[in-house]
Amino acid sequence: MKPTQQFWIRQAMLPVVWIVANFIGGFLVGYLEDNGLQFVATIFCLGGIIGSLQWVVLRWIGIRDQWWPLASTLGWIFGGVLSASLSPSVNSIVLGLLHRFGMWEVFWLNLIKMPIWVSFMAIAQGSLLSGHTHFRGRTIGAWVLASWLGAAVNGAIGAWLCKAICDVLPKSLIGIVEGTAWASYSVVTGFALLWLLMQTPTTDENS
Repeated sequence: MKPTQQFWIRQAMLPVVWIVANFIGGFLVGYLEDNGLQFVATIFCLGGIIGSLQWVVLRWIGIRDQWWPLASTLGWIFGGVLSASLSPSVNSIVLGLLHRFGMWEVFWLNLIKMPIWVSFMAIAQGSLLSGHTHFRGRTIGAWVLASWLGAAVNGAIGAWLCKAICDVLPKSLIGIVEGTAWASYSVVTGFALLWLLMQTPTTDENS
């Protein structure tokens, strides 16, 4: 098979592989959270685990950027600091949404906080990704918007799924909740990534 054919086949498979990678990363973090590490896994490990698995997928399609895991790790940690600093404002918004639309507090909290938390990671990843496309500004903007939307979906689905099944899942399978939440995020970002790469005729092979 010609290299060009392999490239297009891998791009066609990209959304599915991206979803699987993010599900695995989320599953691992969820497992660690409920088996000893608790919030340490969320704050310090999640960005690195998710970013490293995303990096494997990017390498598979020819984007070899060794900074992706580190950028994801640091971006996630800084996003956590930002999210914590905005907690009073977010809580006020959550109470307003809860009063107006119902549902439950954790649903609205996750829906709003996840896009804030993912912000720095999205900017860092978008900046790296822009080096592999022809449209740098558009790439960063599109990636940040896709990450915000994906994070909101992540938060909403994670909250809903946890309410439905967290109490009945054994600890060995609790990662299914976090994994599914990150898989939902990756549906949005995976197709955004595919769209961005399709704007560029060739894949950058630079490391």
